[in-house]
Amino acid sequence: MDTEPAQRPGDPGGVDEADLPHFEETILATTRYLAAIEDLSDDDVRAPSVLPGWTRAHVITHISRNADALARVLHAAQAGTEATMYDSAEQRDADIEDGAGRSAATLREDASASWGRLLQAENEIHDSHLDGTFARVSGATPVPVRKVGLMRRVEVEVHHADLGLGYTAADWPEDFARRLVSRRQKELTDGPSMVLSSTDVEGLWKLGPGQGPEIKGRLADLAWWLIGRGDGSGLESSTGELPRLERWI
Repeated sequence: MDTEPAQRPGDPGGVDEADLPHFEETILATTRYLAAIEDLSDDDVRAPSVLPGWTRAHVITHISRNADALARVLHAAQAGTEATMYDSAEQRDADIEDGAGRSAATLREDASASWGRLLQAENEIHDSHLDGTFARVSGATPVPVRKVGLMRRVEVEVHHADLGLGYTAADWPEDFARRLVSRRQKELTDGPSMVLSSTDVEGLWKLGPGQGPEIKGRLADLAWWLIGRGDGSGLESSTGELPRLERWI
């Protein structure tokens, strides 16, 4: 499956990695993801994903609609306007539900085509248009256009693992797992309180306003648990209990 853009980032007419960080890493992550769904059958995509209530088809559809949403943002920025990713949260959910009933072949075609549209939008935008903002839906917190690359990388890496096809958090690049942990550290400033200690790479993170328990484990296991996945397998708490966390994304 050809996932390379006709014009590489950094070529005339496109932005480079310094302008839109994480897009090169996203290309690699998407190559892995598209290869993982290449041979799925209709029964495979109807099977449950890691996410409660979602089949693999739901996850694949969501990844595709997210690509179109971010392409929409980049096209608007190139035109000098501002757009939301989705018309509404309800419409976003409806689109995922509607798309989840499709065949495995149709889901694959959509995954490849939507990724191609995002790559085209990335190649067409000029770096002078990256200083604007956009929002997920109307009224949501504005996000810099320059974060599109990172946002897409998160979507592809996390939801690839959500498919339950053998690609797990342990397969994430170390820099990505670290970024997720650091992001959750910033988001959980009001609690629950804890200290995270990585046992396989150097890393110590303080979360929340108080001391809280010390949670030890591999970086990947810490990141996976912090985004509300799994039951904390592989982690040890100094109190014998892990703080309760909601699913994050």
